[in-house]
Amino acid sequence: MKEFFSKLKEKLKKFGSKSKTGFSAFWAKAKIWFKNLIPNIKNWFKNKFKPKVKELAKKYCTKKNLTIAGVIVLIPILVFTSIKVVDFARTAYLRPYIEKYKIEFPEGIREEMCDAYGLDQTIRGKIEIEDFNSTIYVSKILKDNKAFLENDADIKKDQHFRAIRLNDKAADIESLYSTDKLYLKSSQSIKFTTLFEEEQYRVIAAYYINTNPDDDGGYVYPYNFCGNMSEKDFNSFEDRVSHRTLYFTDYEYNYEDYFLSISAPSDFMEDFRFVIVCVKTDRKGFDKCKKATPNEKIFFPQVWYDKNKEENPYRFAGKWIPKGI
Repeated sequence: MKEFFSKLKEKLKKFGSKSKTGFSAFWAKAKIWFKNLIPNIKNWFKNKFKPKVKELAKKYCTKKNLTIAGVIVLIPILVFTSIKVVDFARTAYLRPYIEKYKIEFPEGIREEMCDAYGLDQTIRGKIEIEDFNSTIYVSKILKDNKAFLENDADIKKDQHFRAIRLNDKAADIESLYSTDKLYLKSSQSIKFTTLFEEEQYRVIAAYYINTNPDDDGGYVYPYNFCGNMSEKDFNSFEDRVSHRTLYFTDYEYNYEDYFLSISAPSDFMEDFRFVIVCVKTDRKGFDKCKKATPNEKIFFPQVWYDKNKEENPYRFAGKWIPKGI
């Protein structure tokens, strides 16, 4: 053991001596280098740094690599610029209307609706009835002489059901659709342009409805439902409309379809309204229904049977109300 420590001590002594000599040599060189610092830096830059940079440039800065680098840098610039250009083009048509009316317009509003919306921000669309060659603006609320959306509803995307109430001065849809013969003579066409979309509808049914609950045992059939129905409620809707309709058309009810109900004042009975049911179609020039047959057993509100002294065959029918009302 004593011999081991003796050898270790000797090795450490030699290592220390070498380290001291090495450090002394390094420090001597460093002192000389720093003594001529500026010339040495210039010399290093000229003989070491510049040749190395040239070597790397020659190796990596080829035409191909420069092209790739340029493309990499250019792509984000082009994407950013394109987005700005597209955004400007997409909203450029609004600038004259913003300047004219001093208001902000909903993003994506159709240009044909800009003037109407600029004059009245409650406007949500317009109905065009081909037979009358007339346009009726639809408001979100009862206002002036405009038609309005029922049940404080608003236009939403993918609405299964929409309902619009015409006022006294609106088009007389009853004169177009109150009998099967009138229906077949009509265009059966209703165009509803919302703030954002143009929608085409085909009339498929028509009926009369009470608005005073006392006229039907405390019940008003929900002719003005807005929103989405469950499939179960839709089946009930189909059943009720098929019994209330004044005539039968060739339309077959489909849960995937979208519906628009439009009601108007009527002199048929006091507090009654005339209602047409329309289904949305993708075709502007759709084929009209060419055959319609009268409903021989119409489901009227109770007051009609009382006035005509008839027994109501539907007196035991349930008072259906879809979920959401």
